[in-house]
Amino acid sequence: MTLDKPYVPIEVIFSGRAHAAICAETMEHHPLETGGILLGHFYQHRWQVIEAIDPGLGARCTSTTFEYDRAYVNHLARKLARQYRLPLRLIGLWHRHPNSFDNFSKVDDITNRRFASTSIHGALSCLVNLDPDFRLTAYHVPKDLSYQRLPAVVGDGLIDSSLLTPICAADISPKKLNDQDLALDLQQLFIRLPRAHSALQLKLANALDPFLHQLDVQKRWLYGLRACGHCLQLALVEQRGPCRELWELALCCSGLITALRDDGLRLNGSQFSDHLLEVNHGC
Repeated sequence: MTLDKPYVPIEVIFSGRAHAAICAETMEHHPLETGGILLGHFYQHRWQVIEAIDPGLGARCTSTTFEYDRAYVNHLARKLARQYRLPLRLIGLWHRHPNSFDNFSKVDDITNRRFASTSIHGALSCLVNLDPDFRLTAYHVPKDLSYQRLPAVVGDGLIDSSLLTPICAADISPKKLNDQDLALDLQQLFIRLPRAHSALQLKLANALDPFLHQLDVQKRWLYGLRACGHCLQLALVEQRGPCRELWELALCCSGLITALRDDGLRLNGSQFSDHLLEVNHGC
């Protein structure tokens, strides 16, 4: 399943649980402002909202503003996200506005821009009004803040079932947990270097074959690869030790492989081969 294509959304779908959480939070703090964050996915051209989180016990709610209890929100978001087989993502936020005011303030613009800049899809931002009945207005927020109002519907049956599947005991095998830990390690390593979205140059790809074979047969490292045109980014995670390394493999002018570690260490091809095979836990 691919969730990362930058499509323009056509609507917002709320799970019954998420919509009920927004209603309950609004009712509890009436007539004050309140709000929360939205967890879910951008999938099939739609924002699909699975969970809505309240602003927390330490939130500050007044007749015109509210502030999150950030520690509470971050903690609960992490816990809820992991309860689903496909972990939820932070996709946006919602808050109540007084009376019939359903436009974003300048402060809202700043917050929405910050959220939209973190995803290729932008963000989802929703306003709740009681004028006098409950009314929820949903907006897609691209990075340029050209707000697009979207139709919003409620119903678990409208959400792709794979997004609602909770984890179960079968998902907690040691192998799966180890795979998750490895994926997280690799993700955190790759964050250190920018990525160029392009295939490897043919000469580099051909020259890398011996190194890729060494990676497959050696026992010291688990690894991840990222093609970046003129270089191959290689993240190494030591299986029985603390070492975590990030390298870029490229061709020098002589046509030989050079390896550059993110801390500045540079090795030629044979030195890097020795490094892959050596057993040294003193990284």
